[in-house]
Amino acid sequence: MYQGEILGEALFDRMLAFYEDPNHNHKIATMLQLESETVTRLRPALMELGLDLSEAEKSRTAGIKWADSLRGLSWNEFMVSLRDALQPYIDHYSEITAQAPPRFAAIAESMVLHEKSLKRFAELEIAGDSEHSLDDIITQLHHPLPKP
Repeated sequence: MYQGEILGEALFDRMLAFYEDPNHNHKIATMLQLESETVTRLRPALMELGLDLSEAEKSRTAGIKWADSLRGLSWNEFMVSLRDALQPYIDHYSEITAQAPPRFAAIAESMVLHEKSLKRFAELEIAGDSEHSLDDIITQLHHPLPKP
């Protein structure tokens, strides 16, 4: 999960330069904020589990490569791609959650919610509900970004 969030952080960081529309940039920046806050939120659990807190370079590289593969897509095409890419993460994180020790069940469940909120964002954008598309993401943020 941790490396997946690092991948997402690199993806959205790279994509900040892809769209000129200030609203699109705000939405990408908000997704970046979610990924960054989630990376930070996962670290205590990883440390308690004795896991490595290092960011794998391959995770950042994969995020950058994914972003580069999306360069030039229209906003709607990007949303379709994002929506479709998130289901495997939801499925994988759900499997992890089902096996999580009780002490870590809540944080594992929050990761499923995290991925579902990103997918819901993309679905709402595709449906044309851009006014409410970030709602599920923003509710998870401790430091939401100001609107443009």
